[in-house]
Amino acid sequence: MRIPRTARRLLASAASLAVTIAAFGQVPQLLNYQGRVAVFGANFQGSGQFRFALVDAAGATTYWSNDGTSVGGAAPSAAVSLPVSNGLYTVLLGDAALPNMTAIPNAVFDHSDVRLRVWFDDGTNGQQQLFPDQRIAAVGYAIIAANVPDGAITAAKLAPGAVTAGSIAPGAISSTQLAPGAAAANLAASGQSGVASGGTVLGTSANSAELQAAGYVNLGPVTLPDQWLNRSTTGVPSARYRHTAVWTGSEMIVWGGILSGTGLNPTYLNDGGRYSPATDSWTSLSTTNAPAVRGMHSAVWSGSEMIVWGGISTGGTLLGTGGRYNPTSNTWTSVNTVGAPSARRFHGVVWTGSEMLVWGGAGSSSILGDGARYNPGTNTWAALPGTGAPAARVYHTTVWTGTEMIVWGGSTTGAVADGVASGARYHRGNNAWTPTQAFFTPTPRLLHSAVWTGTEMIVWGGVTNTGQNTADGARYNAASNGWTALPNTLAPSKRDSCIAFWTGSAMVIWGGLGGGGVPPTDGAQYQPSTNTWLPMTAATPTSRGYHSLVWTGAQALIFGGTAEPTSNTPTAFFDIWSYQPSRTMYLYSRP
Repeated sequence: MRIPRTARRLLASAASLAVTIAAFGQVPQLLNYQGRVAVFGANFQGSGQFRFALVDAAGATTYWSNDGTSVGGAAPSAAVSLPVSNGLYTVLLGDAALPNMTAIPNAVFDHSDVRLRVWFDDGTNGQQQLFPDQRIAAVGYAIIAANVPDGAITAAKLAPGAVTAGSIAPGAISSTQLAPGAAAANLAASGQSGVASGGTVLGTSANSAELQAAGYVNLGPVTLPDQWLNRSTTGVPSARYRHTAVWTGSEMIVWGGILSGTGLNPTYLNDGGRYSPATDSWTSLSTTNAPAVRGMHSAVWSGSEMIVWGGISTGGTLLGTGGRYNPTSNTWTSVNTVGAPSARRFHGVVWTGSEMLVWGGAGSSSILGDGARYNPGTNTWAALPGTGAPAARVYHTTVWTGTEMIVWGGSTTGAVADGVASGARYHRGNNAWTPTQAFFTPTPRLLHSAVWTGTEMIVWGGVTNTGQNTADGARYNAASNGWTALPNTLAPSKRDSCIAFWTGSAMVIWGGLGGGGVPPTDGAQYQPSTNTWLPMTAATPTSRGYHSLVWTGAQALIFGGTAEPTSNTPTAFFDIWSYQPSRTMYLYSRP
């Protein structure tokens, strides 16, 4: 027994209703369909079980089905129960309020030929496919959607935020399409202005091809003074010192350290925040799966993650553990401990571009002269060779040259009297050590600072093995393996434990601990090109030590620290400052 072929059609009135609705609101994801079914020539009466699918012209590909189970044009698994009166039935295809009916996605009608396939079951004779498949056609007024007349879409018909920068092709809007004064008004709204004839702008290059092409003439250099700015503390992490910070390329990430006012019985932290200088705003870090609380640890930026390792925790426990923080997902991943160096603090660490190198530091009962390489891609450690390595030490410095890690200075016992003026270079490619020159070196020291310029390591400040702070230093040339003393004229005051940073043309010194452990109030930048010091001239934040500092490429960001490093319970800061060194700019005028 079979069910004969039936005639079915889409009602134009239903389709035109959808067009009318679209003019005033969101288009319903529904197709209003009416059909007729007969069994042995008699119009069916009662409740029928229907299955629906939208397929291609060949019926071999399913674009949609009522329950989402149809594949290759086959019948869906579940049926939709519909009332049938005198053979006629009506259904809103895609009405998810009906049992076993799913919504129709817009992508179905990316295809030019879409057909409706129907199966019917009268409850007695079994399921039968109805023929032929019905092609879905647009109603008359809907055809104009393929060719919208100019001016048909007005501003009132666009939802707020509907047109974004990603929706506009590069170069699609030319100057002739901007209203008179629109560009100037836009610049003024953001605190900028267009430059009329006779106007002057500042450039960073003495020979700016872009400015010259725009008709500007270079009038000569001008020196801009250095500048400090106090930034937002809304959402800032708690006050702390002996924490770490890294620069991601767009944010500073602050993590760990010692909570303010807890020096006698330190409260170590394992929280932090991300600061965006572009938006002057803070975002909290997740603490789920974060490493154990700690201070005096190390941190590097891998290009996608902050890697934290080592340090000291509650009760004076030294740590040989760490974690990796991904700011994109705001999640932590543990650092493998198999093959890791022994627990330590005050160790040296550098990032090579693919690995983190750890060397030296203070262990639980001795000063260490070993280290290891950590590869985050494989989450594995490999020991650094001991042959040719420097003597064990702590309070030393490490820099990465692009091919080598240079270890220099420090104390071989942790005592001030055992400061050294020696070091070595670890070559990652050769997996071997080479000693640095032992002649014409700076005086032995520890707790000093060091930066890499691209060709030289510059060492400055620290504590000599006579127990005195120093305000001298030297430049070490890796190519010639030789040292050159720095001038003392206009150099910053004596200090140790300061953080130096390299701007691309100058080494800047600020903060640290001066005589009696009091943080100095001055600072300066050393310019190797002229072999001169230039003191800071701008008003500075409260002097401090044990703070964090990162260089963004345009400014330094300074967070936390304490002005009371010798106090039993030092009070820490939770403020953040940006510092832009003095710089040479170039005046350009438009005739």
